[in-house]
Amino acid sequence: MKVIILAAGRGSRLGERTRNKPKCMCALCGRTLLDRCLETLERAGISRPDIGIVTGYRSDMFRVPGVAYFHNEVWEQTNMFYSLTMARKWLEREPCLVCYSDIVFAPEVIRLLADCAVPLAITSYTGYWELWQRRMDNPLEDLETFRADENGQLLEIGRKPQNRAGIQGQFMGLLRFTPESWGWVEETIRHPLPKTVDKLDMTTLLQEMLRRGCPIQVISTDALWLECDSEHDIEAYEREFSKELAQ
Repeated sequence: MKVIILAAGRGSRLGERTRNKPKCMCALCGRTLLDRCLETLERAGISRPDIGIVTGYRSDMFRVPGVAYFHNEVWEQTNMFYSLTMARKWLEREPCLVCYSDIVFAPEVIRLLADCAVPLAITSYTGYWELWQRRMDNPLEDLETFRADENGQLLEIGRKPQNRAGIQGQFMGLLRFTPESWGWVEETIRHPLPKTVDKLDMTTLLQEMLRRGCPIQVISTDALWLECDSEHDIEAYEREFSKELAQ
């Protein structure tokens, strides 16, 4: 099983913490987000030769031994999905997990995704409300819709919610593609989209795939998951999750 880590972004919302380094090299309780990601993958049984990192901003700072590298030269003008296409050769050839580099997550979630025998699966964090309350005053201003049916098939993702009724969880930045489902992606982006391919974000892509009838399996979890998007996030996590982050 290959794993593609998306690490092209600068993370300007992290201010001085990322002025001269990529977002994934921001420290959280003394360890960089990238180091935490790599350690979690190792604990989940993923070896370095099976890991690929998509770089962009300050690619010269990446010196992880034993991994493959892909580079997005136009990282500043493009979004997450475009960075993922830099690893297209892997995605076309064999099953791949895709992992954002600005998240903290548990190794068991990787194992669940790796063992999921469907063409396309994503994970959903069910403890989102309590986490967002710690991150901001009005969670509904930032949260996105996320609904699945009783069989775990995704129904809706990435839209502006009117209330909590349309939010069963939050997308975690963890996905599993097979060559079959990557073919669905390639077919989807051949058609008109709400955004151009270079500006396409992952949830908009997934919503468009749903609209075209592509099945997307949801794996729900309440295991620790943190999204590091701003300086306030880092400060809140270091204050409130220091014990969990020390493990």
